[in-house]
Amino acid sequence: MSDNATAHASADYEREVERTIPFHAILLDQAVDVALAAVPSPRRWLDTGCGPGRLVQRAAARAPGTSFSLADPSEAMLALARAHNPGIPAASFFVAPSHALPDVEPFDVITAVQCHHYYADPAGREEALRRCRALLRPGGALVVLENVRAETDAWHAVQRRRWAAWQSEHGRAAAEVEAQLAREGTRFFPIRPSEHLAVLARAGFAPVELVWRTYGQAGFLAMVPG
Repeated sequence: MSDNATAHASADYEREVERTIPFHAILLDQAVDVALAAVPSPRRWLDTGCGPGRLVQRAAARAPGTSFSLADPSEAMLALARAHNPGIPAASFFVAPSHALPDVEPFDVITAVQCHHYYADPAGREEALRRCRALLRPGGALVVLENVRAETDAWHAVQRRRWAAWQSEHGRAAAEVEAQLAREGTRFFPIRPSEHLAVLARAGFAPVELVWRTYGQAGFLAMVPG
């Protein structure tokens, strides 16, 4: 059994995710790039659902004056994040999912990459987004990248075939590919890009924009008015 919400044990995650999510490293870079375009000089930045902490490594290289915090519900993932970011104080790591983030000083940026699609209940996803909204200062930015459904069922079937073919091309056996496909709707719960934009708006963000799209992943920028 995995020690986190993904299909892979934390110790194997970084190796396995490169055979699971197309362009995963580029996805992290896109999140950092969008965040810094929206808030060019962030003072405080939280990465929720941080996994092994590689996004913060990338962000810190581009924003060396920023104070970073990292959160993840998995103790094992957070231990990796601490090891990969030894310069960040222990008090800046939180064992918590997005909806249960602690009350701390507001952030200029929050990133949430490949984590909120694990909320099976739409109300839980919205609660997570509202909690992020509450922890952002006016003018702050939330950058979300997640697995998504296609807007139509017909194209979603094509999207799944593309994902299966990509995994096969990157070394996964047929049974492994089928196991990954079977997780959709049972272990992770993607929604359509249009639904993402709607729930972000309901959570109090404006404007909200689709900023990135490939295979079965999409990225969104949500700003806090003010």
